[in-house]
Amino acid sequence: MLKPVLFAAAVILLSVLAVRFQIAGGTPFVEVTTAIKSQYLTWTREIDEWKETYFNQAETIERLRTENEALKADREVLNAFAAELIDLSKLKDYETPPNFRVRAVRAVSYAELPDMQKIIVDYSDLKQGEVKGLIYNNNAAGIVVAPIGRYARALLNGDAECSYSVYIGSDRAPGIVMGKSDQEMIARYIPAWMNVKVGDEAITNGLDGIFFAGVKVGVVTKVNRLNAYIEATISPYYSSFNPDYFYIVESFD
Repeated sequence: MLKPVLFAAAVILLSVLAVRFQIAGGTPFVEVTTAIKSQYLTWTREIDEWKETYFNQAETIERLRTENEALKADREVLNAFAAELIDLSKLKDYETPPNFRVRAVRAVSYAELPDMQKIIVDYSDLKQGEVKGLIYNNNAAGIVVAPIGRYARALLNGDAECSYSVYIGSDRAPGIVMGKSDQEMIARYIPAWMNVKVGDEAITNGLDGIFFAGVKVGVVTKVNRLNAYIEATISPYYSSFNPDYFYIVESFD
C-alpha cells in the first residue's frame, strides 16, 4: 500500500518539476518521467532484495538458534554419559571363581540424607529377608539389605547396622565387624585367647552367606581386650564419600 502512494507522490512532484523545467527550455517531459520510473523501479528492486535478505537472515538465525539448542541438549547428555563412563571405569574387573557370581550395580541416590551411609542401588533381584555383600574394587563396601521396587537399599561400611563376619590376622581370628563411621569399623566377639594385633588385616570369611571368603575389609588400628572377648578397631579400605558403581555378590558355593 505504501509503495504505490510513494510512487504516485514522486511522479506528481517530479512531473510538476519536469513541466516547469520543459517550459524553461529543458529536457522533454517524456524523458524526465521515464528516468523517474526507471529510478523508482531500481529503488523498489533494491528494497525487495533487502527485505528478502533480511527475512532470509532472520529465518537462518532462528534455524541456527534451534539447532544450537538441540546441540546444547545433546552435549549435556554426552557429558552425563561421559561422567557415567568415567565412574564405571573406576570399577575394576572382578575375577571370581567359577561358582561365584557378582553383578555390577550403580548407586542411584542416598536413602536418608543427611546420612550418607545409606544408599539406593539399581538392583531389582533382592528378595525380602536376603542380605548380599557389596564390593568396590576388591574391598568390602557394605551390604544390600532390602528390596525397594526396582531398586534395593544398601548400608555402607560406616552404618551402625552394617555387619558381616571376618577373619583377622594370620591366625584367622573370627569376629563380626560393624559400622561405626566412614573412617572406622569395630570387630566384636573375637575369642579372648586369639592373637590380634595392630596392623593385622581383616578379610571376609564367607561363613555368613553375605560375602565369599577373602574380600579385603581393612586394617586393625586398635585392640581392646575385654573380659569375655576382644574388640578391634578397623580402618576400612573402602571410603564411602563418593559412592558410584559396585559389585553385588549374587551367589557363591
